[in-house]
Amino acid sequence: MKGRLDKSALASAFTAVAARHESLRTRFRETDGEPVAVVGPPAPVAVRRLTARGEEEARALVTALTNTAFDLTAAAPFLVALIELGADDHVLCVVVHHIISDGWSLNVLRAEVAAHYGSRGTASLPEPPLQYGEHARERHWTDADLHWWTGHLAGVPALDLPADRPRPAQRSAAGAALDFRIGPERAAAVAGLARRARCTPYMVLFTAYQVLLARHTGQDDFCVGTPSAGRNRVELESMIGFLSTTLPVRCDVSGDPTFTELLRRTRRAVLDALSRQDVPFERLVAELGVRRDLSRTPVFQTMFALHTHGEDPDPLPGLSAVPFPNGWSPARHDLSVDMAEHPDGSLGGTMIYSTELFDHETVAGFAERFQELLAAAVADPDLPVSALRMAPDAELAAMDAWNATGAELPEATLVDLVLAQAAATPGAVAAVCGRDTLTYAELTGRAAELAARLTAAGAGRGSLVAIRMERGADMLVALLGTAMSGAAYLPVDPDYPEARTSYMIEDSAAALVLTSLDDLPPAPAGSAAADPARPGDTAYVLYTSGSTGRPKGVVVPHRALVNFLLAMRSLVGSTPHDVWLGLTSLSFDISALELFLPLVTGGRVVIADAAAARDGEELARLVREAGVTHVQATPSGWQVLLAGDLPRVTALTGGEPLPVRLARELRPRVDRLLNVYGPTETTIWSTAWEVPADPGGIVIGRPIANTTVHVVDGTGRTVPVGVPGELLIGGAGVATGYLGRPALTAERFVPGPDGTRRYRTGDRVRLLRDGTLEFLGRTDNQVKLRGHRIEPGEIEAAMDACPGVRQSVAAVRGDLLVAYVVPDPAGTGSTAGPAGEAGSAGEAAGGEEDAYRDLPDRVRERLARELPGYLVPGVVTVVDALPLTPNGKIDRSALPEPAAAPRAHVAPRGDAEELVAEVFAEVLGLDAVGALDDFFALGGHSLTATRVVARIRALAEVEVPIRTLFARSTVSGLAAAVEELLVAEIAALSEEEAARLMENGEPS
Repeated sequence: MKGRLDKSALASAFTAVAARHESLRTRFRETDGEPVAVVGPPAPVAVRRLTARGEEEARALVTALTNTAFDLTAAAPFLVALIELGADDHVLCVVVHHIISDGWSLNVLRAEVAAHYGSRGTASLPEPPLQYGEHARERHWTDADLHWWTGHLAGVPALDLPADRPRPAQRSAAGAALDFRIGPERAAAVAGLARRARCTPYMVLFTAYQVLLARHTGQDDFCVGTPSAGRNRVELESMIGFLSTTLPVRCDVSGDPTFTELLRRTRRAVLDALSRQDVPFERLVAELGVRRDLSRTPVFQTMFALHTHGEDPDPLPGLSAVPFPNGWSPARHDLSVDMAEHPDGSLGGTMIYSTELFDHETVAGFAERFQELLAAAVADPDLPVSALRMAPDAELAAMDAWNATGAELPEATLVDLVLAQAAATPGAVAAVCGRDTLTYAELTGRAAELAARLTAAGAGRGSLVAIRMERGADMLVALLGTAMSGAAYLPVDPDYPEARTSYMIEDSAAALVLTSLDDLPPAPAGSAAADPARPGDTAYVLYTSGSTGRPKGVVVPHRALVNFLLAMRSLVGSTPHDVWLGLTSLSFDISALELFLPLVTGGRVVIADAAAARDGEELARLVREAGVTHVQATPSGWQVLLAGDLPRVTALTGGEPLPVRLARELRPRVDRLLNVYGPTETTIWSTAWEVPADPGGIVIGRPIANTTVHVVDGTGRTVPVGVPGELLIGGAGVATGYLGRPALTAERFVPGPDGTRRYRTGDRVRLLRDGTLEFLGRTDNQVKLRGHRIEPGEIEAAMDACPGVRQSVAAVRGDLLVAYVVPDPAGTGSTAGPAGEAGSAGEAAGGEEDAYRDLPDRVRERLARELPGYLVPGVVTVVDALPLTPNGKIDRSALPEPAAAPRAHVAPRGDAEELVAEVFAEVLGLDAVGALDDFFALGGHSLTATRVVARIRALAEVEVPIRTLFARSTVSGLAAAVEELLVAEIAALSEEEAARLMENGEPS
């Protein structure tokens, strides 16, 4: 405020207003666990006088004032401070607790203070028709209103906004604010649409906000809180008190409606809520029986408000004033949006967000997209909400730049590349397996001879040769010989069951099956492969598991394979001096990298035989003795490899998610570590990420050469940066399709722009601000349990970080979340069993069994501290090893049954548990409560929780914070907390106090 300020008149004005309104003189005390309002007599209001050397110092003072907690029992929560910047320059800071005031009340307070100040105490204001206490004692709602709310909100899911960090087990109010502005022209367009739709600008803005939330979460059903003044009677308009209510508006964005239709739904939902606004929100939560979750607010996790009362430009007569930042931004919800009309016709907005979840840049993106959505909606409200433009130009340009992966791709086949290398270095060693060694000349010569025999047997372009051979040099000859004949190869693992092998050969209509190089008779003299393959011809067909249970063959052309090999050559830097380990089963497509990349770059492949491939120590010995420089394996495979004394190599890992813990263990032991990702349908690996020396989170990187990645929603439209969606992959690596499955090919391989094709991976990812992709899991692995969306990968990452855990898997069995953990020998003193064999660790003998015994409890205890309750498995089963598929991935279908069912009723054990159980039973009106029973599961809520805390205080003379009950809500958990608090209190006593306590106490 600038101008000549009468400080005495200002203090008198506040005193006069406080005398008129009992709420400004009300403090609160507790009686038998119930809050009681105590109204004090009229008294002078003390105005705190402070000074500041400048605006920055004044901001700091205001922030301190607005963020200091009130002691509600000591005095009325009403504070007035005057900060002097100069003789005619002041900041007036008024802080009122929400328990006695709301936004409307501040306007009443401002107007009455101005009237008293301007008249110097002679203003004749009408007496308040009703005091706040009188209004609060009345019941203003009916049981019918309450029943409508409970029916309307039954089963509403929580809103899961994409966050930058995992949700903590217990949220705090840590928050920050971001301001944005909607210009007068767009604000006028909002008002115009509102008039045409016979609604208010608030409803237009609120509808746009719903679209923003739906497009960021993929949800079409959620709640948004919105405030209502709660002053639906004339006598309430001049009252100072907490009359405002928060209405949980259930949003229905189902069916991809037009914006106009969604606006109609919003109007109806808001009016329905307003007509029943007097039902207290806390009573509603209790009636709904919402399971308490300390990680988020109940019913709704975001709020939206449009404030139309505005700011008085001259709050005190004779002074000019402008708003001063209040420095108060605690996050009461994950995200809140407050908007207000400005005198120039613009709309100001503030997004208050939880800093536990979001970075500033993420929220800035929310604000930018909200404005883009709003502009698109008012420009064409008849568009479906999924079609409304949301991404700003800069964001779209960044996505295009990240997909600018174009590189030269020669018109060549795998055979062309290998023959060119053989011509350049015919005498160099190409392959080694045991004592067998092949030079490039020997390899290509034997392959050409086999190609001639295959041609004579009827194989050639357009045909398929099944290769069912043991690992070795002959297998490599068979692969290259098949390609040189013009045919494509079909890898068949010799260990596959006969039924699966028969199905693959029959389904693929393979012309020939090779089990050894001796299967075919010699070719006629002078014969050779007559018609070599073209770049567009099939290089191989690889069968992958199908969702229907029937494997499906993926057809990969030479052009896609060549692009992959050349891209990996550039990415890895593969040279003639490099030696690759041929470790992976031929039926796993990643084997093509190990076998073919060294052959097209002049290097060498060392093929591990079947026995060595399953023995970590033997593999490490092979790597050392053969001078291997490059090793590729799944994360599960690396667990096996690390068991041996592995020399430093360039390491690649992919095929399943890379746990952070494994990355941190593996990275220091290798020269380079690349985390690679890709489905068979886009030719082995499509993205890659160089793992740094000290990885924090894990990503799958950016696309390789001539590859594009697109994250889309359920309608196939691109989602913004940071928003989860399905990954579509385009570019030169996209396979031809599924063999003999045109309908499935059309479903999964979808058209892209300019005649391109993209493969729908079914993987959930999100694009981060640096252009890398974060893998979130499978769209078909994500499960819902008791209304919560659960991503097993989030739980597994937390378990992998637990001391004593080597590997973990989370799964749902019926309606129970379960987990399986493999003990870490370093953490438990035990030894894991052979890889690929799952069994209870309880089968281990003697001391090992004892070492495992408490691991499940320790895992659950740690997860309870780090994750929301619904993400903590009910049963944790210890196994010697996780079962693996032949391709080295975790076989979830082979996991054993959980070790135990949820615990049954257990009687209270000990004095503390008996005390807590009795209190629970008394407060909740129950006959008996067990040691493992949960207060909130038994029907408790925040109001009854205060009674529990009060009863424990009365019986045990210990102060239990109410948040402790929320965090440790079982009888046993709260009893342990009570004991800890008692021990802490006794430890804090002086010797004299302890002696006096012993004298007055009873003998034990």
